[in-house]
Amino acid sequence: MNSIHAQEHELIFTARTVGPTADSDAGYPIGELDITDAEAVLKIVSDNKIEAIINCAGYTNVPQAEIEKEAAHKANVDAVANLARAAKAGDALLVHISTDYVFDGKSEIPYKETDKPNPLNEYGRTKLAGDEALREVGCKYLIFRISWLYSPYGKNLMKTMCDLTANRERVNVVFDQVGTPTFAHDLALAIRF
Repeated sequence: MNSIHAQEHELIFTARTVGPTADSDAGYPIGELDITDAEAVLKIVSDNKIEAIINCAGYTNVPQAEIEKEAAHKANVDAVANLARAAKAGDALLVHISTDYVFDGKSEIPYKETDKPNPLNEYGRTKLAGDEALREVGCKYLIFRISWLYSPYGKNLMKTMCDLTANRERVNVVFDQVGTPTFAHDLALAIRF
């Protein structure tokens, strides 16, 4: 496993599968790790004496989660529990990226941590179950429930809208959704410790 030094922390990046380049968008090396494999997670945390885990992984295809319920559960619940158990065993902090989909979306103001979850779909149910599994394990944790994540990388709503408006004079979009877009860089700064 390759690792790098960034500021005062040694960082280890992992992905479920690693392609030919094995580098992140930022150019850092990526090691292979399937976080649904409890033993592999425990081993990497233990072998590297990891002090903090930032979990950005998850099954995020909302409509497909209704069809692939087992895959969504495995990624959003089982994997989170594996990370939590490894964090507890190593006395590490687990920073978990969750979602506003744990709520029903009926509020006209941003949700607070104390608001009662009420997910309306399988994606939201599995993300909430992952949050709860993390709490039940009893490790040190932070849960960030974000919405409409965007950045210059990957697929996201903001990039799609920018691309559409650059090539069309008029774009029709839904007008019944309320959200708080989250810039990935701002999220990274908030997580930084």
